[in-house]
Amino acid sequence: MKTKGWQKVFAFTFKQYVKTKSFIVSTIIMAILVAAVFALVNILPVALSDNSSEGNSSPVKDIFDFEKVYIVDETGIVTDENIGELVANGLKAERTDKSADDIVAEVAKTQGAQAAVVFSADKDANGEIFSYTERTFYSPNGSKMASSLSSTMSEFFRMCNVKRLGIDPDAYAQAQITINTRTVEAGQEELNVFAGMLHYAIPIVVSLVLFMLIFVYGNTIAQSIAIEKTSRVMELLLTSVRPLAVVIGKVLAMGLVSLAQFILIVAVGAGSMAISAPFGIMGQIAPLLSNPELLAGGMANAAAAGVDINQFSVAQAVGGILEKFTPVNIILIVITFIIGFLFFALLAALVGASVSRMEDLQAAMQPYSLVGLVGFFLAYYPIIFNAESLADGSAGTNSVQIFSYYFPISSPFSLPSAIILGQFDVVQSVIAVVILAVFTVLVAMLVSKVYEAIILHNGSRLKVGDILKMAKNK
Repeated sequence: MKTKGWQKVFAFTFKQYVKTKSFIVSTIIMAILVAAVFALVNILPVALSDNSSEGNSSPVKDIFDFEKVYIVDETGIVTDENIGELVANGLKAERTDKSADDIVAEVAKTQGAQAAVVFSADKDANGEIFSYTERTFYSPNGSKMASSLSSTMSEFFRMCNVKRLGIDPDAYAQAQITINTRTVEAGQEELNVFAGMLHYAIPIVVSLVLFMLIFVYGNTIAQSIAIEKTSRVMELLLTSVRPLAVVIGKVLAMGLVSLAQFILIVAVGAGSMAISAPFGIMGQIAPLLSNPELLAGGMANAAAAGVDINQFSVAQAVGGILEKFTPVNIILIVITFIIGFLFFALLAALVGASVSRMEDLQAAMQPYSLVGLVGFFLAYYPIIFNAESLADGSAGTNSVQIFSYYFPISSPFSLPSAIILGQFDVVQSVIAVVILAVFTVLVAMLVSKVYEAIILHNGSRLKVGDILKMAKNK
């Protein structure tokens, strides 16, 4: 049999590779980086939210630390009653009759924390007011509070103008409630902000990780075969096993190594997320994830129940992703990874066997590298240049992305994320996997026809055309 002895090659290659320093160090570094990234993704939103909350609460408090806030009103809108309201709320404010230049010069010289707030009207050539300006001038010791004071005084002036015009402040506040607009392609899932971020990040991360695993280990196979061939180790190896058994053993061994690292990445990421959950966003949304009825009830029901809207949005986004991790989808993802690896690994094995000198390997790898990069870019760049689709629910539906899911060169990198995000149903995913499997079988048939002749070839480097001629003549 042509494949007799592949088990020995498989066992030897696997044991030798996993014991190398480069594999151990790279695995440890990768695990540390993945753990750190997942922990940051979990903890950072909460940390930023806490800082934001502190920043939002500080303006009301910090501005009271000013020793004096002088108000220069050049518009005639601010009344003494308005200023009295500021004083009643604890701000040491007072109107001044001095000019803006004079009071600013006085504030500049003070050793304490003082400020001068100047309200002025901007007029056109006809003397009509088209805007108002608020300027806050602060002493050196008031620099930390100046921005907060400026924001507060701007809103204060706005409300003074609202009262002057006879508008009820409460009615005005209701009229200013933000109106969010969304355009959604009919028939597509409507995504909130956090779900849109996940639909943007997951395909990028998944395609990048799979590309690194599949392509890097493919290069390793090519280099291993080329080294053994050029160093005459292959000649000794072929005395006990057939040439085709060598490539099968090496491809399967490296495939198992890459699959193990892929599983390790997923496990480390999940473990890091679980450990950091009590300190991050996952800990906050865990009660919501365990309440599917609340999640299905929508934003209005969540708000009525007193649930934090941001946490609810995150829970909806994460819950939507977790729903896609069904046993069938997980199996499809693993199968896609395995077949995709075999596709590129068999091509790499042909490349490695086609050279008789290590100096020729880099040139021989160029077509292989080009094929891998084309596949990666088809999976990666439609996401980068189609970010606007995340807002209208059509992410994953543009023609280039759909093509990348079916095209065997790119599907190993793009199809898993499409399954995770629910952009492909089971039937579509199976069709894509079958197409990838068919092309992998074709590559395997090519390898089985020409590999024995290629591995024994010595002389000039075999090009793609030479290999295809050999297959045709077989």
